[in-house]
Amino acid sequence: MNHLLNITKKELRELLTPSSIISIVVVMIMMCSIGIIISGETENASKLSPVGVVDGDDGEYSDYTIEYIKQCYLNNGVSKEDIDNYVIILESEYGDSDAIVKEMAEKGLSSAIAIAPDYSENISSGVYGIIEKYYLYSNGGLFSSTSSEVNDLILSYANNDLSLLLLEQGGFSEADAKFLQNPIDYSQDFTEIDGVVYEGITPYEISTSLMSQTLMVPLIIMIIIVMIGSIVISSMGNEKENKTLETLLTLPVKRTTIVSGKLIASAIVGLIFGLAYMVGMNFYMTGVTSTVGGVNLADYGLYLDTLDWLLLGVMVFLTIMCALGMCMILGAFVKNYKAAQTMTLPISVLAMIPMFITMFIGWNSLPVVGQAVMFLIPFTHPMMAMTNLMFGDIWLVLAGIVYLLIFSLAMIYLTVRLYKSDILLTGLSQTKFMRTLNRIFAKKGKNKA
Repeated sequence: MNHLLNITKKELRELLTPSSIISIVVVMIMMCSIGIIISGETENASKLSPVGVVDGDDGEYSDYTIEYIKQCYLNNGVSKEDIDNYVIILESEYGDSDAIVKEMAEKGLSSAIAIAPDYSENISSGVYGIIEKYYLYSNGGLFSSTSSEVNDLILSYANNDLSLLLLEQGGFSEADAKFLQNPIDYSQDFTEIDGVVYEGITPYEISTSLMSQTLMVPLIIMIIIVMIGSIVISSMGNEKENKTLETLLTLPVKRTTIVSGKLIASAIVGLIFGLAYMVGMNFYMTGVTSTVGGVNLADYGLYLDTLDWLLLGVMVFLTIMCALGMCMILGAFVKNYKAAQTMTLPISVLAMIPMFITMFIGWNSLPVVGQAVMFLIPFTHPMMAMTNLMFGDIWLVLAGIVYLLIFSLAMIYLTVRLYKSDILLTGLSQTKFMRTLNRIFAKKGKNKA
């Protein structure tokens, strides 16, 4: 029993090192933070957002429908004083889709409905009343489709309520039974995508078709970065453990040559990963943009041309270079292969944060501070590059490429400086900064004594 207890204690001491405990705490904090953010987004998505109304009829049943929609908002916590800020009457003409989406954008609305001019007259005659639905699509991760789902739900309730009203009023024959079940036809959808209004498509259908990119692309990028980081840092740990790095640095070979060789080899590995990624994603996108769920995304301008693929390839390559530079710097400070495993944590965290954000929230849903933080994380840019290129956010892509270029050059410069110094041979404890700190603490210890 004592032997078992002693072996258990030994294993626990080896496993629960400060670095492993820190990694567990960091991952826990990160997951809690992301959970809080996603919970907030879910709560916001469940709330009723303001809706615009174009009343082209101004008749008995259009007024009744608008009042019913207002009552839905009142029943969901909106006060009477604020109801006009949630159900906003638009001045645009019915049928002028460009004017409607322009007014929606000016008033900050993501959805609106337009009641046809003959709405009341048709319903009185036993003909379906037409209500068109308008949306401004914004790529917001998994919550992009909320507006269309909420609109459909409210209009289905309004349809049922109007059906009950018509049954109470009477005056219809048995032949009108089908009409009385669904007196409102709200099947016509218009969605503005990148400045163009498309008929017959909803944010829900777009979001569903983009689901694969929203979920899979960030995940694939994260896997590539973590895999590269693990390989490079573990390689450095092996060299430290086997003393081959010290032997290599003592050879009559310029440090710049050694660094260049390592960078070139790492870059080749990165290129292989990048090219494999590009080839795989090309086939993947071809399948996705052909026909998914009955929606051909290419019909709505959501596809990548040759220039887009080129920009995406450049961005992936620069991201890999950034990851390699960071890994080589981190790997320089590991003592052995075991320690190298924990040094992959910073790379993993920096890859996981943008992955979860782009999957569940999206760039456009973030506040300015959040967007700034995300922009500074180099791994963010390839994760959202595909959707940015599809939706025409070319300046954000170009800004990301410039930032990645600067970041990768800075990492390469720091790597060269690090390998040209003696830190790799003497360790951090022999640097001027650490010697100064040791002298300060030693002096304080003597004074206390």
